[in-house]
Amino acid sequence: MSEADPFGPLPPGHVEVLRGRSRRAVRDSVLALQARGIQHSVQVNGAGARVLVQGQDAPAAVAELRDFAEEAATWNTAPQPPPPIRSKGLIAALCFGIVCAVMFPIGQQGAFGLNWWDQGLMSAGRVREGEWWRAVTALTLHVDAQHLVGNLVFGSLFGVLAAHALGSGLAWFCTLAAGAAGNFTEAFLTSPDHTAVGASTAIFGTLGLMVTSEWTRRGQQRAPWVRRVAPLFGGAVLFGWLGVGDGSGRVDVLAHATGFMAGAAIGVAVGRLQLPEILTRRAQRGLAAATFLAVAVAWAVALAGSGPR
Repeated sequence: MSEADPFGPLPPGHVEVLRGRSRRAVRDSVLALQARGIQHSVQVNGAGARVLVQGQDAPAAVAELRDFAEEAATWNTAPQPPPPIRSKGLIAALCFGIVCAVMFPIGQQGAFGLNWWDQGLMSAGRVREGEWWRAVTALTLHVDAQHLVGNLVFGSLFGVLAAHALGSGLAWFCTLAAGAAGNFTEAFLTSPDHTAVGASTAIFGTLGLMVTSEWTRRGQQRAPWVRRVAPLFGGAVLFGWLGVGDGSGRVDVLAHATGFMAGAAIGVAVGRLQLPEILTRRAQRGLAAATFLAVAVAWAVALAGSGPR
């Protein structure tokens, strides 16, 4: 440094790596060095603040400050607008509720002289033997009123939130796909005599779908890493709170986990393909119709071989 430098000469063995107008101006950069474990000191006077490091640490300090400055530049850009609400999702959630409510007494008591429960439940052994439709039909059956009401509440809530971000058609199509994939996967991970019913596999699929589609979207926008991982953290907390049960044995934790993971995989694909942005309203309606049709076809195949109740 020249003799006119207001900070004076450098201490022996030290190198200046940064200078700012005040201690506050260099605070974040100092924190970056501290996080990397690089020893440093800050000199402050009326001319501002400068950051010093030992000579042998200078290359690492300069590289860290350069990387930090590049990342910080993305923070200083205009914030990205929030994603648009693509659908209110209320009609689709109402349809979900109606289907589950109508299927509850039919599953319990049968209808048209047919045994809907036995033909529709998820039987791991039967799924392995090729009865694929059970992975879908089981999502519409429930053990009792408490089971039904819980799934109606959380299914409708998650469905509306997913519809806001993805559009109703895409959200519910992916929810059904995640639920079916979760049931199908569970059939090969558990004993052949395992049986299960309920929409919760699909509901946790919706949670996984929302988590990873939002994580992918934020990554594409180069959001700060804290904002990128926030959906993953929130999804893990919700799964831990809602998905593992109380130890009573009534909760099929494996089905919840397989549904969540299936939804998460689908969410990554949805985010990378940017489907919410490119799908038209007509395409969203088509996916909604395909969701309903898939359930109807699965039940039609199931009942084709049903005996009397």
